[in-house]
Amino acid sequence: MKDTVKKMQSFVIFELPLHRDYIAQQFSIIQQQFQSAEPGWSTNATRQKLIARYWFTYVPGHFALLLGIPFLLTILLFQEFQINYLTGIFFAGGFSFIVMYLFQYRPCFCNTFLPQLETVKESFERKSLEQIEKCRKAQLSNPALCLVFYVFDQVTEMKALQPNDQFAGILMKLYGVDRGSIKSNLELLFGNGAKRRNLTDRKRTEIQNRFAEAYKFFEELNYPQGSNLLEKLEIKLLPTE
Repeated sequence: MKDTVKKMQSFVIFELPLHRDYIAQQFSIIQQQFQSAEPGWSTNATRQKLIARYWFTYVPGHFALLLGIPFLLTILLFQEFQINYLTGIFFAGGFSFIVMYLFQYRPCFCNTFLPQLETVKESFERKSLEQIEKCRKAQLSNPALCLVFYVFDQVTEMKALQPNDQFAGILMKLYGVDRGSIKSNLELLFGNGAKRRNLTDRKRTEIQNRFAEAYKFFEELNYPQGSNLLEKLEIKLLPTE
């Protein structure tokens, strides 16, 4: 109840629509609502929605409240209220709206609402990118993904894995990573060995690190058979001299 009264008070003095926290809350709600219906919904579209809400919801609602309260009080307090008084009320209301637009609504929009909205939009986009980057870092590298699939391919006895464009396209659909990168790693790990000849120490270490990623995956999965298959493959691909 206390929060409701506080929000009403904030709305009457046209403070609530300008609060950054309130704008951020509305931005998040609109973005999620429309993005669930249209996956390609952009933050610019949400920005336009909030600008429209400012002019077509906040401003008319605020002014109607300011005009409506005195109107109701006039009717209640003056029993001899006559219908022709409405002309004066509408005239005064129209003049008041022009004054409010010039000295409150427009300045508040340009100086407060719009800058806050831009800040909220950039903050939302930055958090979204950070979340994507966090997910990307948590994902196994492309070579490790190929090694994981190799184990599943061997265990299920599909033995379908091939270092070519067609299979790279299949793994691209499964993992959602670049086809060219997958094909390059398939050729390196499971090709005829041309790419593995004369590996530099740095490249050899990099491949060993990718094997370590795959080992860790199967350890977390508590699947020792996967690690055993990887170990045999590692010895075959990177024999010790």
